[in-house]
Amino acid sequence: MRTNQINIIVACGLNRVIGRDGKLPWRINADWEYFLSTTKGGILIMGRNCYEEFKPHVDSHEVLVLSRNKEIVFPGARKTTSLSLALKIAEEERKTAWICGGQKIYEEALPIAHYLYLTKIYETFSGDVHFPAWESFFNREISRKTTSESGYRLEFLVFAK
Repeated sequence: MRTNQINIIVACGLNRVIGRDGKLPWRINADWEYFLSTTKGGILIMGRNCYEEFKPHVDSHEVLVLSRNKEIVFPGARKTTSLSLALKIAEEERKTAWICGGQKIYEEALPIAHYLYLTKIYETFSGDVHFPAWESFFNREISRKTTSESGYRLEFLVFAK
């Protein structure tokens, strides 16, 4: 049985879009700052596309990138081949695991995560990556903070099971 906390953190539009062509479809500083400060001190677990987007900030956080490609290297991050191995590393290091995407990793993590940190952006975006339905896994709202930036209304929500 795991003793460390497993959290999912995600920002999505009203239509659940979280990515387009390997990148976030928005640039909202309040969301980015929230992500960086909330996950500080934990281990970020993400796929290759998320890593590419996060690469400029990789020195500020401990990062595990999931990839089965034996050739690929992720500067400033460690590579592991599965979510279960990444979670084992976080547990061994006694750090909070932060699941940061993409879509398939979120799908795998929803049943086992303890908390969902969801930034809801009140806008629809075109995109090719979506956050999966989470409502059946997380039904207890713990906190909600609303703000606006760059013409977007944002809600920072935290849910538990």
